[in-house]
Amino acid sequence: MHTLKKTFDTLDLSNRAKRRKAAALASALLVRIRTAEEAYMARIPENLQGSDAYDNADYSISLLDEAIDVVASVYD
Repeated sequence: MHTLKKTFDTLDLSNRAKRRKAAALASALLVRIRTAEEAYMARIPENLQGSDAYDNADYSISLLDEAIDVVASVYD
């Protein structure tokens, strides 16, 4: 994870085109996180689908959807 932070810290955001590409990268990362959260949610057994874990995963997916939409619209 430290390497990922270093990568983000060294991104060149000096112009609008580079910031647009960085936003696209952030959006793609959020989509991957959302996909992983959906997979986690799908693995929750049926008898636990009313549990806090299931509800939290569902809420996380909703928030990730909103974040993806916002980040995707920044440079539209």
